[in-house]
Amino acid sequence: MISFKQNWDETLQRFDAWFHNKPCDRPLMHIMVKRSKGLQVPKLPEEPFTSDEDVYTNTDKQFARVMNWYCHDVKPIAEGFPKFSMDLGAGSMALYLGSEPVFTPETVWFKPFMENYDTPLQYDPNNFWWKKHLEILRRQVELTKDTDIVCCIPDIVENIDILSAIRDPQACCFDLYDHPEEVKTAMNEITNLYKVYYNPMYDIVKRKDGASAFTHFDVVGPGKTAKLQCDFAAMMSPEHFNEYVLPTLEDQCSWLDNTIFHLDGPECFQHADAILSIERLGGLQWTPGARNPKAGSECWFPLYKKVKEAEKGLWLMFTDYAPQEAIAMADRVVRKFGHKGFYFVFPVMSESEGEQLMLLAEEWGKCK
Repeated sequence: MISFKQNWDETLQRFDAWFHNKPCDRPLMHIMVKRSKGLQVPKLPEEPFTSDEDVYTNTDKQFARVMNWYCHDVKPIAEGFPKFSMDLGAGSMALYLGSEPVFTPETVWFKPFMENYDTPLQYDPNNFWWKKHLEILRRQVELTKDTDIVCCIPDIVENIDILSAIRDPQACCFDLYDHPEEVKTAMNEITNLYKVYYNPMYDIVKRKDGASAFTHFDVVGPGKTAKLQCDFAAMMSPEHFNEYVLPTLEDQCSWLDNTIFHLDGPECFQHADAILSIERLGGLQWTPGARNPKAGSECWFPLYKKVKEAEKGLWLMFTDYAPQEAIAMADRVVRKFGHKGFYFVFPVMSESEGEQLMLLAEEWGKCK
């Protein structure tokens, strides 16, 4: 067994506390430090990818890069953990329902196919991309079986974000007014299908103790863990969001064990109160968005205050900063708001910087 992380039990306990607003002795911290010396494991050959599609679907080639990364480049400390993530784009449920993918170097786009609401959205066990994704996940688990690398829950996505992908975003905007009941029916179908797709994926990738991790945001927790979102909310009024989206989010939070909502950009600020009102929601992941001030900037402090008052966790990413700048930004946030409920994701740093950060975190624990 190749083990990259020594404090799994402690990490799961800390994440459980974070997701459920329990006391902790310091903020959670995702830290990766550069290895001064690699493990005594030969580097795996990294074969070149033959296409954009190959990048997203070739599990063996991706595994070689993941293993080399953890064996020779970085090691996780604090709440950092080794992971192996393979998505078919953000919102792969669109593929399972019938969209065709457009693979690009940056992401995967989905071709809209839904011309009207005449045909219910249904589970197709023989859908090519659904079967392909299950095949990818099973191969991930097989390749990592002799390591403690966590294979992640894919970015399935839910609610009107999936509807807009398969129907077309502009059409969805008109549908809210022209076909409100049909939209609600489709949203209910998508909410139910999310569970149908999530459960077998969870059964494949879960750890032996039942814990699972979500692909992009470096969160892991006991039981079923997932990220929720609604990027389409940037184009919705609070009234429409509360009517169409909020019930679906409440439903997901009711059966998942650990949840984090991805709030993407200030255009979605108007929905923060509604999102934070969801009793079983664990935390908020804040993405400032392109061309806006980065995480830790004072202009976002009103949002941080709102999340703290709602007694939810708050995930902040400082990877856009150099390590020392990131540490300084996190320090400013803790001095202002205290440490409880924060989860900081830091850029890769040197071992000495990681040691400095761990010592500082002990001091942060005194900031209530």
